Amino acid sequence: MATKTSTGQTQGGTAALEMLESGVAVVRLGHPDEKLIILTAERMTSIRTVLAYLKDNVPKGLIFVGPSADMFTAGADINVIRDIKDAQVGESLAVEGQKLFEQIAALPYPTVAAISGPCMGGGCEMVLACKVRLISDQKSSAIGLPEIKLGILPGFGGTQRLPRLIGLPKALDIILAGKTLRPKQALAVGLVDEIVAAHKLRERAEAIVLEPAKLKRKKLGIVDRLLTYTAFGRRMVQKNALAQVQNETKGFYPAPPAALECALYGLVHGVEEGQRREARELGRLAVTSESKSLVKIFFLTEQAKSIGKSARKAVEHIQAIVIGAGAMGAGIAGVLAKNECSIVLKDTTDEALQRGMKQVRENLAKVKSLSEAERSFVINRIEATTRDSSTSGNANLVIEAVFEELGAKKKVLSDACKQVAPDVIIATNTSSLSVTEIASTIENPDRVVGMHFFNPVEKMPLVEIVRGAQTSDRTVAVIAALTTKIGKYPIVVSDVPGFLINRTLFAYLREAAYLLQDGYRIADVDKAATSFGMPMGPIRLLDEVGLDIASHVSETMIKGYGARMQGPALAATLVAAGRKGKKNGAGFYDFQGKESTPSPRIRALLKIDKPERSVTDLKPLTDRLILSLINEAVRCLDEGVAGAPSPEAANQIDLGTVMGIGFPPFRGGLLHYADSLGADRVLQLLTALEKEHGSRFSPAPGIVSRAKKGKKFSEKST
Repeated sequence: MATKTSTGQTQGGTAALEMLESGVAVVRLGHPDEKLIILTAERMTSIRTVLAYLKDNVPKGLIFVGPSADMFTAGADINVIRDIKDAQVGESLAVEGQKLFEQIAALPYPTVAAISGPCMGGGCEMVLACKVRLISDQKSSAIGLPEIKLGILPGFGGTQRLPRLIGLPKALDIILAGKTLRPKQALAVGLVDEIVAAHKLRERAEAIVLEPAKLKRKKLGIVDRLLTYTAFGRRMVQKNALAQVQNETKGFYPAPPAALECALYGLVHGVEEGQRREARELGRLAVTSESKSLVKIFFLTEQAKSIGKSARKAVEHIQAIVIGAGAMGAGIAGVLAKNECSIVLKDTTDEALQRGMKQVRENLAKVKSLSEAERSFVINRIEATTRDSSTSGNANLVIEAVFEELGAKKKVLSDACKQVAPDVIIATNTSSLSVTEIASTIENPDRVVGMHFFNPVEKMPLVEIVRGAQTSDRTVAVIAALTTKIGKYPIVVSDVPGFLINRTLFAYLREAAYLLQDGYRIADVDKAATSFGMPMGPIRLLDEVGLDIASHVSETMIKGYGARMQGPALAATLVAAGRKGKKNGAGFYDFQGKESTPSPRIRALLKIDKPERSVTDLKPLTDRLILSLINEAVRCLDEGVAGAPSPEAANQIDLGTVMGIGFPPFRGGLLHYADSLGADRVLQLLTALEKEHGSRFSPAPGIVSRAKKGKKFSEKST
């Protein structure tokens, strides 16, 4: 594969052309020094320049490659999407992308995309325009169309080409969920034609260009053809897809139904008309508040990944001791092992370890991208034991996940410290206890840190990193790097009761208890939250968390903050009656299998004597719940719980409330939503609620001062 001719740009930010002795052209999408390849305007222009050159210097075929085995392209420039203010500008950008990829699709010779590393969004749309797609077996290789997660749709032809390639049902499954597929998944649905060893990828691509007949292509099956190319079939797919979209989005996200309509429209009216509609819809969606909020959340996740950047090398080889094989400990062990960490999982009984390992296996079974062999590798990284392991001396991290009781946590960590080196990081998974106090009996307390996972660990994407009084910057950086390594997002918070997430969430749950005490029905209280966009209502959330745990957290919060956090002790009352929530089938709801209904006994059990209230307008209930969240979040902001009051701290609160509480992503985070209301309006609403319901709605000082000065919540109050 020696070079014959070279043209095009070679510096960072542009594509380069290489002509092989065989007469095959290779377009490298970026310079080898570039770690992230974005389809910027400059890079797209350089691809056009290459195609123009090839028009006069026709090759035997064309291969697209990335600059390295770990990078093809991450897709379009999201900065451009963020900055679109005019729908027509968005539409024009889509049209330009479509024209370029149409040029690739129309090339009169074989075109092969040799994908190694991520191939996302606009990059995926580009390779859909190629005649053949190969993907390497590299760990980083993946392909997908995640645009829906940014509140837009694939706008460079993706809604038109993908249904024709793999059939409408499979295409919608990817597009409407914004899915990313691993190589085996992509091969199974027909999105790629072969999986090739990374070191043989270019060689195989060249061979296919020179002898296309040797490639075995997967043909679209008869069922997929009927569901894609007949009116009756498309109606069936549309009906099912609309029902699924409504079930998952509750009507809050405009992009999925728009993408569905574009795909269907193009199949009826042709690719050209379909792309026109696709471009218009991208322009329309790009300027919606939902898209702007989702793009903001995307950038916040990218910022979170950078917190531990300085310590990435320190987490390349993690050997951890996880103490406690309950739901949290088993979840932590499983997630770490899945991400190539070696684990010693300790507990006091074989029965607890068996339950923990069973949970790990069940969680892994749900990961469709893993083969049986890969699942076995993960399991083999975990040593489950009731004794001190012979490998403990090699550990570089200890994480405890035992019961939320200060004495128990201090004891297990003190014992663990005797088995490991004096510089090994000691992390506690406490949800509300003082990290500083836990560190008080440990040698070198600068290595002690809170690493608060959320339940269920395998699903919840947030980790609160809690800085104790003596926790070092290095310790925080290492835990942040580990958090990113295992695919989660870190936020760094201060060591206050409840930290950031549980403290803020508690105000919301406390208000839900007041609503029940005021006579509102469970179903109406929960609906008031879900109608705002929360994934579940606060009462159902209490049952999911466990009423015994909720009662314990309530005690911690009242002890830490006094009467301000006092509320109806409904959870404790139900626990005393033997109702712990979903875990034992009885809480505020009655659970039977997958079914649950509000218990008809609740009013009697809780001795609620106020008349049951019938609700026609849920907004007053929603206001009480959401304004409780905002009020407490502003207190956290101004007290420095998420860092010194600043845009960075406000961003941490926004990311934390979306990833940890489930605050609706399309609203951009709690303080972003508060800014959309304005400090004046927030103050007005809280003042009215304070008059009606008492001092728990007394506006935080930072709300009052910002309202007076016309400031945003991302700005300092003084």
